[in-house]
Amino acid sequence: MRKSILSLWAVVIVALAIPSCNDAEKSASNGLKYTLVKAGDGPLAGVGEYMTLNMSYKDQNDSVWMNSTDGPYPVTLQKDSSWTSMEGSIYSIFADLKKGDSAIFSIKCDDLYNNTFRTPVPPNIDPNALITFNVGIIDVYDNEGFQAWKKEMQEQQMKKMEEEAAEQLEEDLTIIDEYLQQNGIAAQKTESGLSYVITDEGRGENAAEGAMVKVNYTGHVLNGDFFDSSVEEVAKEKGIYNEQRQYGPFEFKLGTGSVIKGWDEGIALLNKGAKATLYIPSPMAYGPTQRGDKIGPNSILIFDVELVDINYEN
Repeated sequence: MRKSILSLWAVVIVALAIPSCNDAEKSASNGLKYTLVKAGDGPLAGVGEYMTLNMSYKDQNDSVWMNSTDGPYPVTLQKDSSWTSMEGSIYSIFADLKKGDSAIFSIKCDDLYNNTFRTPVPPNIDPNALITFNVGIIDVYDNEGFQAWKKEMQEQQMKKMEEEAAEQLEEDLTIIDEYLQQNGIAAQKTESGLSYVITDEGRGENAAEGAMVKVNYTGHVLNGDFFDSSVEEVAKEKGIYNEQRQYGPFEFKLGTGSVIKGWDEGIALLNKGAKATLYIPSPMAYGPTQRGDKIGPNSILIFDVELVDINYEN
């Protein structure tokens, strides 16, 4: 069974070179031709070891199909003993490349899908289209080294995401403050940045972490576009009614991360029967993720909510 992995892991990647007349044309063990653009001086990966690499490929119309620099991680491959014997597979080329090598090669879609991806060519792709690969081997790792590298990359990516979220939060808070001021809304704000207005007081103690709560809600983005409601009448009024869904209060366990952060924090500010409007900055909602046609990346969300019930028995 082939163990090689074409998965995206990541670092900032150097640009791949363009072949010149002095580059060396070579043949892989299965006969595929490639051009060695630059010869490195690092080790060749052994069977079971990992390679990290820059990789991009495009068709004959210069349409880029994939570029690892667009992702957070470089491509990683685990070298398999079958690479050198896989007929027509581009893995035989990767088997030849050592740390620091850069290479370029072309292959027909039909051969690429059948011999490397091991799947039929999709119906919307010309099987005779010529695909050109640029690859550069960044490093070679044994299993221990690879796991350490992967952990480091994950920590770097997490730090980057936290920094970006902090910057986005500052921007969102300014926008929310301006929105509230322009609309004459006197809202309270938590330390994390959630703004809220309690429109109807409930009774009893506020909901606490671990409680099963039932919440009616209607949500829209800052520009006014409504995207969801648990209340059938409101959904019909706002033009978002879905006859296939069951309407009624949404139930979830508070404080467990099963909902967005703005909900976990906002619902905990309410007691049974209370109604409120929550102004949720995007890092406390869906962040840079697109969530359908109404909720784009870094969308500030506004929810009108009602805490219908609190149950601590479940």
